[in-house]
Amino acid sequence: MSIEQQPGKKAFVVPPPPTWGELEPEGRTANVVRFVLADRVVSFPVSELRRWEHVAGEPETLTISAGKESVLVEGRNLHVVRAALDLGCLGELRVNLERSNVRPGPQVRRITIEPA
Repeated sequence: MSIEQQPGKKAFVVPPPPTWGELEPEGRTANVVRFVLADRVVSFPVSELRRWEHVAGEPETLTISAGKESVLVEGRNLHVVRAALDLGCLGELRVNLERSNVRPGPQVRRITIEPA
């Protein structure tokens, strides 16, 4: 006997949180975006995020202009991160390379922050 999911009903199992970051709950927008680096965490108010550019390739890159600095994200499937930025719901982004094969979604290989 199996339990079948009914269309339009809530799922029985809540999906695990993404390994690459944190999103605000649906209907809420982020006030800050945290970038978790190997040695520190850098937060920017969302109002300082002026522009982001997603470039396909190997690796994909996502360049974010934040205040007087530039955040460079390298990885795969970064369109999900870009969409979260577009919707204002990205709360945190972190490297998840060591666990990237466990779950589907973005694979963030490297995050660097440099003066613009």
